[in-house]
Parts: sequence; C-alpha cells; structure tokens
Amino acid sequence: MFAVAQSISIILVLLQRSGGFSFRTKSQVMLFIFILLSTRADSISSNPDINLINLLCVLFVSARVCVCVCAGAGGWSPLVSDRYQWLEVDLGERTKITAVATQGRYGSSDWLSSYLLMFSDSGHNWRQYRQEDSIGFFPGNSNADSVVQYKLQQPAVARFLRLLPLDWNPSGRIGLRLETYGCPYTSDVVSLRRGGGGLVYRLSPGTRRTSKEVVSLKFKTQRNSGTLLQAEGHEGSSLHLELQRGKLLLLLREGRTPSSGPPRRLASLGSLLDDQHWHHVVLERRSTHLNLTVDKHTERVQLPAEFSQWDVEQVWRNTGKSHFQNSFHGCIENLLYNGQNLIELAKHNDHRVTGNVTFSCGESVSVAVTFPGPQSFLQMPWATPTTFRTWNKAGLLATFSLQQGGVAWLHLSDSRLQLIFPGVFAGSDLSDGQWHSVDLTSKRGHITISVDEEEGGVAHATPSFPISTGEGQVFFGAVYEQSCEAYKHNGNTSGHFYIDVDGSGPIGPQLVYCNMTGNDTWMVIQHNNTELTRVRAPPGSSQHSVHFQYPSEEEQLQAAISQSEHCEQELSYHCRKSPLCLPLLLTQSHHGGK
Repeated sequence: MFAVAQSISIILVLLQRSGGFSFRTKSQVMLFIFILLSTRADSISSNPDINLINLLCVLFVSARVCVCVCAGAGGWSPLVSDRYQWLEVDLGERTKITAVATQGRYGSSDWLSSYLLMFSDSGHNWRQYRQEDSIGFFPGNSNADSVVQYKLQQPAVARFLRLLPLDWNPSGRIGLRLETYGCPYTSDVVSLRRGGGGLVYRLSPGTRRTSKEVVSLKFKTQRNSGTLLQAEGHEGSSLHLELQRGKLLLLLREGRTPSSGPPRRLASLGSLLDDQHWHHVVLERRSTHLNLTVDKHTERVQLPAEFSQWDVEQVWRNTGKSHFQNSFHGCIENLLYNGQNLIELAKHNDHRVTGNVTFSCGESVSVAVTFPGPQSFLQMPWATPTTFRTWNKAGLLATFSLQQGGVAWLHLSDSRLQLIFPGVFAGSDLSDGQWHSVDLTSKRGHITISVDEEEGGVAHATPSFPISTGEGQVFFGAVYEQSCEAYKHNGNTSGHFYIDVDGSGPIGPQLVYCNMTGNDTWMVIQHNNTELTRVRAPPGSSQHSVHFQYPSEEEQLQAAISQSEHCEQELSYHCRKSPLCLPLLLTQSHHGGK
C-alpha cells in the first residue's frame, strides 16, 4: 500500500461474485481496498504547497496478481514547473515493481512527455532505473487523458519510488496521475560484520555430482574489500568471490595455507560495487567452464584441466577460519546453492548449515553525497568529511574559519591531502576512486590530520585549533553521473564533465563536453584533429583517407552511443578540381577512430 499522505480514509470491502465490478481471476474471492486521498502532499513532494485532489486508488489482490489502479479527478501539479520537481511514493515495504503508468492532470493541459525513475530502499540512497539499452528516460504522455504504461524490462525491488519530470507540455505545466504495478517482495537476508559471523553449508555425504552447479546471491556494502563466498572441493582447492577495491574477483586457490602460493585470477567484473546498493551475483559451473554474472554483465571462464572433475564439498562465507579471508562487511540476500536457500535453512536450524548471523539488514546511518561540479557545495555548522572518493587529482574539500582570524583550507594537491595552515600534507594516491577516511583533530595547540587511519602531518596552532560555527563549507567530488542529462538535472550549465555510462559496470569514466544551452542536452566527444587537414591519395590509388582518434576507448564510445536518443557526426571538407564532392563513406576502426 502506498504511504503517500498524512490523512487517509480506508474502506475494506470483501466481495464474492458481487456486482459493481467484473474481473476474471483464478481466485473466487477478491479483496478491494479503496483509498480516498484529499490532503496536502508534504510527504510525497519537494514542494509542500501541492495538493492531491480526489485521488481514488483501488488495489486488486488475488492469489497471483497484485495490481494498483489509480483513477479519478485532479492529480499532481507543482506550483513551479521545472526540472527540480519530483514526486516520491513510499510503498511501505520493499516491493517488486514491474510496471508504471502515467496520465496527465484531469481536465487540463498539464502532462509529462518524459521523465526519470529512481528507486531506494531507505529514501536516502537513490539509484536511477535504466533500461537494458542503457536509456534512462521514459516516454510520457501527449495529452492529459490517455494512459501510457511502461513495463520494466527488469523489475525493480525497492520501498521508495521517485519520479523526476524531464519534459512536459510547453503550453501547460507539469501534471501527473501515476500508477505502479507490482507484488510484495519476500527475501531472506543476513548482515555480516568484520571479524564475526558467517555461514557454512556442508553437502550431505553421497550427494550426487551434477553437470551444472549454480550459486547466486545479492549483496550490498560500503566497504570495498572482503570475501563474499568460498566453495571448497577435494584436496583443499577452493573458489573465492572477493571484493577488491570495489571490483568482484573470482579466484582459484590450490591448498589451504599461505605457502600454497598466490591464487589464480579467473575473472574480474564490476566497479564501485561498494555503493550501498544491492548487486546481483550468479556463479554457474557447466562441466569445464564457469559463468560469472554481476548486474547483467557476464564473463565466461574456462576451468583449468586439472579442475574439470572438481567437486564441491562445502559452501561457506565469513566464518573467520580461513588463512586468506578478508571478512566481508555488509548484507547478503537470498543466498542460493542449486536452488536451495541457505539462509532459510539456517533460520530453520537445518543440520547442514551452521554459523552465527543476524537475520536482518540495517540501513547505513551515513549517506553519500555527490558533488557533480566545481560550483556544488554543502554548508554545515562545522564538519570535516569522514570519507570521500574522487578521480580528480586536485580540488577543494573543505574550508572553515578560525576564531583568531583567517581561513583554513583542506584540499587535494597532486592526489595528496593538504591542510593550508600553513601547510600540512597527508596520504598519497587519493584520486583512485576509492573511499578514503579523513580525521582532523586539534589537541594542545597542535592540528593533526590523518588519512585512512594513518597519521600524516602535524601543524602547530596557537591558540588550540578552535572552529567557529556557521562558516564551514564542504564541497568536492564523489562518483560521476551516467549522462549529461543527469548533470543538467543537477543544475549544472554547459562544460566538461566526467561521465560513467554504465555505473557499477566495468566501463570506466570518460571526459566529455556537455552542451546544455538548448532544450536538448548534447554530449560532445572531441577527436584529435579539428584543424583543416590536407589529404592526398597514395600513389596508384584513387582513395583518400584521414584518421580521427578519440580519447575514449571503443567500449566507452559504444556505450555512450547506445544510451543516446540521437547520435550524429559532422564532417566538413573542401575540394578543388576533384570528383570528391560526392557523399563520403565513413568507416569505424576498432580503436575508437573514424
């Protein structure tokens, strides 16, 4: 049920083949829940001056279907129609959302022509929904009356849904009636902390070996390293799924002691997986090869010949008994081995599963904030950022005024953290995109700055380092947006930005120019030759060619093109006494050039 208002009148009516409504269902009994809303929408909009008028919702619940249909007069329309508006819905619990539908405001010229969808479990940490072709926006309405429904290619699991308008009727305003479709989502979760807790699943003696074995799970964490899972076989050989610097690695170890040598890296997938969002992992073995899937990205791995007959004896994680294991800190959901839910078995004290875990997943009290550009900032009474991550080698992290006069500056310089008071350095290689902790303390007239729990420089301050309230500003980078459109939505103007087109996927960020001057947002990727270039044909050839090299890798270009609504390349040329003034043929190389 939607928790969307402060005042809700609920009428429950149980019907069995009665008149008034006629529906076909496999269940003879259907429950109708009528919700009549007429209240201020403080809890669902960033604008508290918006009213929901006579919105009638009907929830149909049968044995196999859970559908919400909203109808009636009015709708949502903010006082100001711009891209800073949003509508948020609290579903009350985590829900499997399969489709959304929109309609314009009743009896008006107000409707949305395109929008974005974002989902969250906590209402603080949001993730934009993207289609399989990487396009993030959804087509909306062309009038106020028709309903446009979109079935999500991949169902989203979340408690909170947020709709962000992108475009609307230019002769009207933002106007919306919204429907969501889905069913309750049930799952089994455990939380794991460094240094304690874990599960061990031992296969029963005599278990018959199958040609296919599958392990799947979901996880979320804010730590960039830790062992998610380990599968042990005969003679001490084991497969490990490990997070290292935000990437998921599949490792093969021979032996159970450090003297056995380093592991073999079989595969590496994902990036920035320590973002406190759920990530889906599937490890599948088919005779002589493995398939590793992380968030829809799959890599096939050929097993070494000596492991083709390898049998799994036990599957376990985070028990602290391994010489190699770096404990995982976070939550795991729906841990399945060949279809068996190991967390559910542990709940029911099945003898095959042992361990000590907490069957819940608490939300993190910390919330990551992204500063997309140099003009972004966050002002607080006083604060030193506890953790940050960026790919920029230089930039201002924080400023604060001193009681005795003057301003202290905390910033990155050549990937090192510098406190200008008068000058203290700490840390190194801090522009690697990983989380780094910062601790700034004052004691007995000395300022100490520590990075990643290692003490750096010390400066002398007289008197002892006081911070005046009301003047502190913290502003600097975090992860990059996935498109120029997202930067524009954040209030940025045209300029150069780093974009990460696949989010947590394996493709790295790239620097592009975002042109936001018109109604449409353009992402411009420059090549290495914008000057007039003289072209001569090789001796004995009638072909003229010129090569353009782009700074982006081929996979970055392909991903950027695939998620674009429209793509074009302009080429101008001048010819003199030549038959070249004909349509040209452009070919793309395998190295980002054309």
